[in-house]
Amino acid sequence: MKKLIIILGFISAIISVILAVTPLFRLAIFPIIIALVCGGALFYLSKKQGSKTKITQYLFLLVIISLSVTVYKVIFTTAEVGDIEELEQREEKSEEDSIELLEGLEIDE
Repeated sequence: MKKLIIILGFISAIISVILAVTPLFRLAIFPIIIALVCGGALFYLSKKQGSKTKITQYLFLLVIISLSVTVYKVIFTTAEVGDIEELEQREEKSEEDSIELLEGLEIDE
């Protein structure tokens, strides 16, 4: 049981670190939560059995790294919106070009 929790915790912690540094950083929250739950369970089992908690510390270190990178990116990443006037001018030009193209067509009845 303890080995399963260790493996699941480390896999989710590594996935959360990988997702935290990619543009999909908002999806890193789910593996972070799973790794925190596994770390808490592992800490509880380690204290109950009286074994060392070194593995738990490494797991929490990975979770803290990914959580800090994710929070940093959420705070300092802004969504860039294009210039609306430029988009409207492109749309008008495209519409004028389409009208000219349609007027130039000869339809045989």
